[in-house]
Amino acid sequence: MTVLFWILTVILAAADQFTKGIAERYIPEGGRVCLLEMGERDILSFSLHQNTGAAFSSFSGKTAALSAVTAVAMAGLLIFFHRIKRKHPLMTVSFAMVVGGGIGNLIDRVGQGYVTDFIHLFPFNFIFNFADICVVIGGILLVIYYLFIDEKFQGASGGGKSVGNGSENDFEIQDDARN
Repeated sequence: MTVLFWILTVILAAADQFTKGIAERYIPEGGRVCLLEMGERDILSFSLHQNTGAAFSSFSGKTAALSAVTAVAMAGLLIFFHRIKRKHPLMTVSFAMVVGGGIGNLIDRVGQGYVTDFIHLFPFNFIFNFADICVVIGGILLVIYYLFIDEKFQGASGGGKSVGNGSENDFEIQDDARN
């Protein structure tokens, strides 16, 4: 599962950078490209936006702090993921989506000082990018995994979720309700 994780992470981060590059090249600054409309309403459109903040442009202008928080969060997720011995495919894909999206936006913040957003989907009143989609869907899938699958999957191995790499420093996460 670790190979699958890294392949997906790299592909998703690269796809994010590719889509942002296409948007920067073909969408004029201040322009709007409508892909799907219904009557007078743009359902799906592209417009270029340089976001120096986080989601919904919160923390605008705090690029260095956001970069540091993102890097620490990605490192924490990587450590956590790699210490879990038994990895379910849904968990692997979910973590790859969150990490790949986080890395895609981190590349923008470090390289440009802002994140390129360009997707506008009605009825939402904000602009986002492919990396944001990966993070949100990956996060939702992680919640689904931990609510409905994790206990059954890990329980099949005899109880707790083993975390570690096989050394004496390993630990096991136990669900106290089962003990």
